[in-house]
Amino acid sequence: MKVNFTQSEELALTPDFYSSIVRHGSELITVVNSDGMYQYVSDSAGPELGYAPEDLLGTHVLDLIHPDDVPTIAEELYKHTSGLAKQITLAPFRFKARNGDWRWLSCVSTNMLHNPHVRGIVTNSRDITPKMEALQQKKESQAYYRALFFNNPDLVFTIAPNGRVEACNDAVVSLTGYTREEFPESNFAEFVLSESHEATYEAFRQALAGQPCTVETRIRHRNGTTRHLSASLLPVMLEGRVLAVQCIAKDITSEKEANLLVKAQAQKLHNILEGMIEGFFALDSNWHYSFGNSVFANFLNRSLDDLMNRNIWDEYAILEGTKFQRKCFEVAATREPAQFEDQFEALGVILRFTLSPFADGILVSFVDITEQVAVQEELRKLSLVASKTTNGVIITNSQLEIEWVNEAFSNVTGYTLEEVAGRRPGDLLATGTDPHELTWIREQLILGLPMRKEMRSYKKNGEILWSDVTISPIANEQGQVEKYVYIHTDITERKLDQEQLLKTTEHLYHQNQDLQQFNYIVSHNLRAPVANLVGLSTILQKLDPNSNRFVQGLQNLEISARRLDDVISDLNKILAVRSSSLHGARELVSLPEVASEVVQSLQHLLTPVNGRIVLNLGQDDVLWANRAYVYSILHNLISNAIKYKSAHRDLLIELSSVRKEDSLLLRVKDNGSGMDLESVRPHLFQLYKRFHTGSDGKGIGLYLVKMQMNAIGGEIEVDSEPEQGTTFTLHFKHAAYDQ
Repeated sequence: MKVNFTQSEELALTPDFYSSIVRHGSELITVVNSDGMYQYVSDSAGPELGYAPEDLLGTHVLDLIHPDDVPTIAEELYKHTSGLAKQITLAPFRFKARNGDWRWLSCVSTNMLHNPHVRGIVTNSRDITPKMEALQQKKESQAYYRALFFNNPDLVFTIAPNGRVEACNDAVVSLTGYTREEFPESNFAEFVLSESHEATYEAFRQALAGQPCTVETRIRHRNGTTRHLSASLLPVMLEGRVLAVQCIAKDITSEKEANLLVKAQAQKLHNILEGMIEGFFALDSNWHYSFGNSVFANFLNRSLDDLMNRNIWDEYAILEGTKFQRKCFEVAATREPAQFEDQFEALGVILRFTLSPFADGILVSFVDITEQVAVQEELRKLSLVASKTTNGVIITNSQLEIEWVNEAFSNVTGYTLEEVAGRRPGDLLATGTDPHELTWIREQLILGLPMRKEMRSYKKNGEILWSDVTISPIANEQGQVEKYVYIHTDITERKLDQEQLLKTTEHLYHQNQDLQQFNYIVSHNLRAPVANLVGLSTILQKLDPNSNRFVQGLQNLEISARRLDDVISDLNKILAVRSSSLHGARELVSLPEVASEVVQSLQHLLTPVNGRIVLNLGQDDVLWANRAYVYSILHNLISNAIKYKSAHRDLLIELSSVRKEDSLLLRVKDNGSGMDLESVRPHLFQLYKRFHTGSDGKGIGLYLVKMQMNAIGGEIEVDSEPEQGTTFTLHFKHAAYDQ
């Protein structure tokens, strides 16, 4: 049965009762007057603060408050004294204990200044120092955590057990290109490249199992680039359960790229050394092998692993006292590189060495020159023989670069060994050879086949040199061509004789062609007028001398006789040219002077047709030719231009000259009626061929021009179009300048 007691039955609410509660309660109760002085202090000030009540009485309340908290407490006292507030809960503040420590108090103050029984401000304070210290430690821990999390230069992020990114620091944002807001919506696997998935997932599973681990992975930047990370995954544990995985990652992209670069450069160096035809190895300061390539190992018939870290002098006693050993000691002492040759009788080889010092020892490269020395000795003997032969001899390397020529070659060509060394024989001996033949020669040489060819070139002084060249490849035991030997025989005199014979044959051929045409002229052009004369004379004998038919017959007889005379005159001109071409005298002919004379002689034909002739000739244009022929050539060409002028414009004739090496080009250009070259070209320079209707030409002028140009060793070309004019180009091959 429950017994209820009333307040009056249990306690006597006497003044002593209230005094005991106030004096001995856990809260510190004080009364402060309007001036801020303590008027009453409860006994509870002793246990925590160390004061007896009488120690505080008469003390100003602000004297024991921390200076940083004084402004706040002073403001609250002002609110009470000014009547602005009845009761105030003060913010926690620090109060100075008797031993000098600062204790944190929470306080509620009540304005009872107008209560006649109190007449002061009553404060109820509680010591909350442990709570405030715990709160401060929590803040400090949070500050440390934020410093480690957000300000960490490494990437720090928190991953939930389902793989979702819960938080990340600025380094993550900077490295990935994603904003912090985008991460909580994503799974960490979205940023890991596929080739790193397996290792990264395994590390994450270990962290979820409570085991810290480290993994190297690759992530994708927002712009598509990749970064290498070294990540430590730490499980966040609470009461034996993994709440999340904290990941701290370091960007090792630069380190990785540097390592890859170093590896690539090391591999490149290895490839270079392995690609060397020379043997290569390194000796450290204790004369131990520290590096070598396969050529070096193969030469010694040992593996590189077997040789490394072994002392060279212990391994090969045959090197004691050799030139190689002395040079090694010299380079090690002087730190100066050296190059030399040494012969090893025991090995039957001759080696060429290059020694170079480096920080940890010396580098040695060598090449076996045994065969090269033997070949050089053989070449020396061959050179001795070749130097005494009258034929030119050239020896080249496998790249066709001249290494040696004998004295006979220099005597014939004028080139010394110093002038041709390193050059290709083709540059000297094939300057006049057909490119197709040169291609065939190169193909033969590539195949290692000997060949023989006649080639035209030039001596050093510019004279033509014909050579009968035999090229023989010299191969080594492996069938590789190492040298080429050229035997060079001078056949210039024979070739020039052959050329002269060919020219003579060609000349005779053309002479024969001309004779055939001449015979045709004689047989055709003479037969017609002679037949007319014979027929007319027979008819006249039968006619009455006083008849009109007799008179008409006499007139026709005269016409036939004149035609016969013209033919004979033309034949005389042709014969004169032929005779002159064989025996005609030549002289220095001034082209401007002869041209001026021709223009003057034709002035009576130019004036009626309003024609004009322009001479653009040099005063020193001098020809070595027959003057009468030059005059005749220009006279025929200019008179033809006048004769065949265009009916649609005034006649303009231009003569211009162009120097070309030791020859001269003369162009005779008009704006006349022109010709259709497609139809007339085959007959252009034939006798009695006419190409214009309605003119009184006989068709002998261009024939004579052609013959006269041939007689003085020249050539003629023509370019023409109907109603566009005609240009004759005369090529005088024997021009003499400044004579």
